[in-house]
Amino acid sequence: MVQVLGVTCVVIALLLELGSYWKQIAKTLRTKKSKDVSTSAYLLKVVKYAFTMVALVIYANWVGFLMEVVSLAACLVALAIVARYKPKNWRLL
Repeated sequence: MVQVLGVTCVVIALLLELGSYWKQIAKTLRTKKSKDVSTSAYLLKVVKYAFTMVALVIYANWVGFLMEVVSLAACLVALAIVARYKPKNWRLL
């Protein structure tokens, strides 16, 4: 019973994480503008995921590691789409 609850929580957490990125991607694709989206926030998230993944490997938390891998992939996709619709002469960092 506890394992089912744990798996349910992991799935819900992943869906919420992916949903937040999907919302930003959908808005950017719909408006074709991303001037008000902070790409530096996405870069900070990428670095955060990297550090979290190292810690999770050290503690052999493979479920958490997999969750962070999925979140990192979603973050990178969102960052790429947001960067694509930035104004002319914009650069990352």
